[in-house]
Amino acid sequence: MKKVTKIVLGSVATVIAVVGISGFAMAKHYGGSHGMMGEFMIYKLDKQLELNDSQVNQLKSIQEYVKTKHAEHEKEDHKAEIKKMLSQPVLDQQQIISMMDEKMQKMRSNAPEMISKIAAFTDTLSTEQRAELIEMMDKMGHRGHHRGRHMEQDK
Repeated sequence: MKKVTKIVLGSVATVIAVVGISGFAMAKHYGGSHGMMGEFMIYKLDKQLELNDSQVNQLKSIQEYVKTKHAEHEKEDHKAEIKKMLSQPVLDQQQIISMMDEKMQKMRSNAPEMISKIAAFTDTLSTEQRAELIEMMDKMGHRGHHRGRHMEQDK
């Protein structure tokens, strides 16, 4: 893979992670549901980056895609399987690895479409919007790091 491609994919993955993690954190902080989490992040990005209607619609499309894929995961069946493994006297490590491999394969199969949707959105951002997005990412990273450091100092 070319160096530029790696950088672009890394950047896109970082945007996904930051938006997802910060949205989850905000939803937890404000006591909201996963639906509200996505709506809040779209609202926040819209206001901070001054997005146009087309860009907001692209974010909503990404949110809908993530919701759909999440719903397909069937969390309860997975949870039941984990509980069953934990109830055994010896944890079947190979079975856990197999489950992880299966989940990673699903993620890999969804990655091209997800990256395409994110790239379609980020490609529409102006230089100023990109700079603001990067600044937002930096601030989010410092906040989390700062909290952890303060908590360690308080101990």
